[in-house]
Amino acid sequence: LVRAIENLTFSCWCETDLCVCVCVQLSNWDEYPKNHDELDFELLGNRRGHGWRVQTNMYGNGSTARGREERYHLPVEPTVTGVHRYAIAWTPNNIVFYLDGVPIREVVRVPSMGGDFPSKPMSVYATIWDGSAWATDGGKYKVDYAYAPFAAEFSDLVLSGCGAGNVADPEGCQVDLLTHDVAVMAPAKRAAMRGFREQHLTYTACRDRVRYKTTVFPECDDLADGDSSFHLWGESKKRRRRSSSPLQYSSSMQ
Repeated sequence: LVRAIENLTFSCWCETDLCVCVCVQLSNWDEYPKNHDELDFELLGNRRGHGWRVQTNMYGNGSTARGREERYHLPVEPTVTGVHRYAIAWTPNNIVFYLDGVPIREVVRVPSMGGDFPSKPMSVYATIWDGSAWATDGGKYKVDYAYAPFAAEFSDLVLSGCGAGNVADPEGCQVDLLTHDVAVMAPAKRAAMRGFREQHLTYTACRDRVRYKTTVFPECDDLADGDSSFHLWGESKKRRRRSSSPLQYSSSMQ
C-alpha cells in the first residue's frame, strides 16, 4: 500500500481499429467496496487514424457519481514503438498526474471537497479491458475480438511514500512526501502544465453542466477562460491537431 507512483512506463499493442482500455490505478476497492478511493490513468483506444486519448480519474470515498474525470489527446504514441512514462503524485495536499515528466493535471485539496479527496491507503493495479461501451463516441464503435489477444507491457515501476502500516517516523515520512520533487509544483512545472492543457485537454468534469447540472467542484479554478471554451457537456470547443512530436518541454521536467 503506497502514497504515490513515482514512475511507471508502459506500452500497448493492438492489431485492430479499436483497442481496449489500458488502465493503471491506485485503488482500495477490495478493502472498501462501497466507499473506495481511486486515482488512475486510462489509455483509450480509438478508430484507426483517430489517435489515442488518455483519461485521468479521481474518486474519493466512493464518489463515482461526482467523478473528476478529464480527457486529453495523447501527443505521443503509446504502442511498443514508443514507450512513455506515467506518474501520479498523491499527497494530503494535492494530486499531480505526469506524462513523460510533464505535469498534465493538478488537483489541489480544499476543505469543501470533504471525503471526495482520496485519503485511505491504496494499492497499485494494472488492467486491460474493453472500454468501448463509453470510450469511442459513447459506445458507437466496439472492439473486434477477432484481433485478440490484446497486450500491454509495464516496466520500471517506482514507488515511494508512506506505508499503510506502522512506520518508524510517520511525521518525517509525510514531510518527505510533501517535499518530494514530484509533489512540488514549481512555476516552470505550472507553465508546462498550462501549455499541455491548452493544447490537449478535450474534456473536463469541471465544465460538464449536463452531467453535473449546477454543481461546481470547489477545486476547479485552473481554467482561466471560464466556460467560454467548453460546451455544456464539458467537451472543448477548440479543434485539436494531432502531434507526432514528443512533448517539447519534457526534458526540463525530469
